[in-house]
Amino acid sequence: MKRRRETWATRKLPPLTSGEIERHLDLVAWLMDKAGAKANLYLPIWRRLEKELSRQKDAETILAAARDRLIRSQGQTSARPS
Repeated sequence: MKRRRETWATRKLPPLTSGEIERHLDLVAWLMDKAGAKANLYLPIWRRLEKELSRQKDAETILAAARDRLIRSQGQTSARPS
């Protein structure tokens, strides 16, 4: 079987961080400002980025809470007498 050649468009990308999504929102805001009357063409991109930012922040909050819980639970188990 022939293996497909990887290109810039098909390469695996690391997961986006909320900071990267924020920078993309800044870029889209700038593009919207420059687009003038055609700024509404960027609305779908803006909406998608905001949705992804919300999901990413939610995921980061959950992961931080899970780490905190693990640290607390490990502290409780090591503090218990045997």
